[in-house]
Amino acid sequence: MTRAALIAVVIICLISCKKNNSADNDPGDNYKTDTGYRAPLSKGINLSNWFNDYSDHGQFSNRFTDEHFALLKQLGFTYVRIPIGQYILYNEGNPSQLNAANLQYVDKAVENAIAHGLAVTINYHPASNDVEKKLPVSTESQDKMAEYWKAVAKFFKKYGEKEIFFEVFNEPHVASDGTIAYDKTWWNPVQLKLIKAIRSETPGHFIIVGGESWNSIDGLRLLTIYKQNNIVYNFHFYDPFVFTHQGATWAGPSMAKLRNVPYPSSPENVAPILDTATDQEVIDMVGWYGQERWDKEKLAVNIQRAVDWATANRAALICNEFGSYMEFAPRESRLNLIRDIREILEENNIGWAMWEMDEGFGFINYSNGDRSSFTTDNEVLHSLGLK
Repeated sequence: MTRAALIAVVIICLISCKKNNSADNDPGDNYKTDTGYRAPLSKGINLSNWFNDYSDHGQFSNRFTDEHFALLKQLGFTYVRIPIGQYILYNEGNPSQLNAANLQYVDKAVENAIAHGLAVTINYHPASNDVEKKLPVSTESQDKMAEYWKAVAKFFKKYGEKEIFFEVFNEPHVASDGTIAYDKTWWNPVQLKLIKAIRSETPGHFIIVGGESWNSIDGLRLLTIYKQNNIVYNFHFYDPFVFTHQGATWAGPSMAKLRNVPYPSSPENVAPILDTATDQEVIDMVGWYGQERWDKEKLAVNIQRAVDWATANRAALICNEFGSYMEFAPRESRLNLIRDIREILEENNIGWAMWEMDEGFGFINYSNGDRSSFTTDNEVLHSLGLK
């Protein structure tokens, strides 16, 4: 071999090695998502108020127990989604170091769920805009969040690729709610940076992503497809909001006034509310809701918008939040809505997770607050296709 040929071979080898070892070795147009995500992410439940920012730290070790996980597996659930508050593991001053005191509890929760045959999604789940409002305008804040996700992936990648799933951010919305005067597409490149941070630690684990505007279908459709492997696109579905959040104080003073709003809706079946209502906001909202005629067909048309986007972009799709606040909704209406949404999702081969297990949207009831003694609402489970 001539000296020139030898040099050429060395150069080619160096280029090849650099390409193969690069964290930025993106698949480009050859991106794909292994369909292996479908079975573990097919039927899920959210475990809310365990590791949220407002959660009682005294119950980090025992809010959900072996008995809960065994029941979920027995009922036919395939995974749990565990919201992780913005400051539970994240240390803004040193984001590459996870909060060790809390990490032991989160890890034990993940370990217990997996030991009972359930997959786990962990997601960054802020209770306020404190961190998010910095992300559109601060590269430093973006880099800190990337360091956080790199640390999370480094620690939790010890679990299998079909055992744990990394969900980048729950319901980004600071452009949608006017906190920041930015276009909603600000989130697209920021999310990509976080995806790449996770990928620098694990090339194979699935990453769950979503759009601005509270992970809505509208936000999903604003995303530019990420040319990365094993990306699962997520949307949340709380339509019709007048029904699903009636009486919910956190949804605003107008929603808090609503009671006994039925589903499906029509001008005829909301007439009793309009006949007695004296509050103009209630009259306007319920009157509009009746005119919209929400039923399974209308729900399916809305969800089809997500399906069409996913089909056009070769994107894997799940819906990991849907449900209905129970306190003021007519019971039969709530059961019908849960059933209709679940059936539509399954008809489109979309995995789902209901919000949530044992609070205002759930299906578990405790005896006198004793979390070791509980019963299940079998009619809700039947609506979920599990009973």
